[in-house]
Formats: sequence, C-alpha cells, structure tokens
Amino acid sequence: MRLLIVTQYFWPENFRVNDLAAELVRRGHQVTVLTGKPNYPDGVVFPEFRSEPDRFREHGGAQIVRVPLWPRGKRRVSLVLNYVSFALSAALFGPLRLRGRRFDAIFAYEPSPITVGIPAIVMRTLKKAPMAFWVLDLWPETLHALGVVRARWQLEAIGRLVRAIYARCDLILAQSRSFIPQIGKYCRTRPIVYFPSWAEAVFSNAPTAAAEEIPHAPDAF
Repeated sequence: MRLLIVTQYFWPENFRVNDLAAELVRRGHQVTVLTGKPNYPDGVVFPEFRSEPDRFREHGGAQIVRVPLWPRGKRRVSLVLNYVSFALSAALFGPLRLRGRRFDAIFAYEPSPITVGIPAIVMRTLKKAPMAFWVLDLWPETLHALGVVRARWQLEAIGRLVRAIYARCDLILAQSRSFIPQIGKYCRTRPIVYFPSWAEAVFSNAPTAAAEEIPHAPDAF
C-alpha cells in the first residue's frame, strides 16, 4: 500500500511514529511522512538538521517531506505558534509538495496537538483516501487538567474543533481503553478501536545473563 503519515513530530525527534513508519516499510508498504522541522524537546530546530538537511530526507525506508514551522521555544506563546504554524503550513505546502502523488490510506499521529488533524483532513480530501487518527492525548481534557485553558468558552471552542476533526476520520485509534468513552463524547459516528503503544526494543524478551552476585533460585523472584 501507499501510505501517508501526517505527524508534527518525526525522526530525529524521538517518537513512536518513527518505529511505526519503519515497520510499515519492513512489511512491504511504501511510506511517505509529512512532518515539520525537528525542534522537540529543546524548542529550537536541531543544529545538525540546519547544517545538513539532506541527511534527514529518509528514515527506515520512509520518505520524509518537511514543511516549515515556528519552533516551540520555551514560552507559551511560542508553543501556540508552533501548533498553529504546523497545521497551516502542512495544510498549505503539503498538497504542493505531494502534488501528483496518490495514497491508499492516510495515518495521522496525534500525541498532541489535535491540530495535526487539520492537514491530515486536507490530504484526505485531496487524495480521496481513508484516514486513521491515532489519539495519544485527549483534547480538550488535557488542556483543562494542566491549566493551560481554563475559560469555559475556550474549552467549548476546542471541543468543537475536536468534534469536527473526529467527524472527518474514517477510523479513530485510542491508545488507552479509557480513552474510548472520552473520545465517544465527541464522536458517535466513527469506529473507535483500542490501539496501544508498544514496548521499546530495550524491553524485548531477549535472554540476559543473571547477576553472578545473586545465587540462582528457581522459586525466587
């Protein structure tokens, strides 16, 4: 399949979507990633990317298409600009840079912010491809819990945005089973499926040698 992943964060930033893209390639799919310039978590574009951007055009066999954004910085206003700039930039430049490309499906990765759904929906509409939306962070609940947004009218406005994005997804993936009823408050017409994250490679079942300092006891933990 020809797959398009839309994500604000991607390699060399350290997110699970990196593993997902590489694994899809290993399974025989043709993967393209629409993302921004790497600046997480320090809030500035990575120096190695600025000096040699051509080194970061591919990861694990997936082609990377990048659009400009406002780095997240350290202040709240910079973070807001970061979220908004990627959504607008990817919605505008994404179709131009992927002009003529066809995709069988679109996958949107949403650890936060929910606004990643905006360019994903634009690509879904233009490419006429079904879209899956992986929810790893609940909006507006997270914003309210962290005290980022307190005013009722702001929460209601963000809730309307969330509802509009969910309504345009063909499939919603929930990282936690407890997310499903929360997502369901904003989406009653789209299937919601439990899709958890996976353990990192360091936690694999590869055998390790027991510590010599501790006597072996089969019945002990």
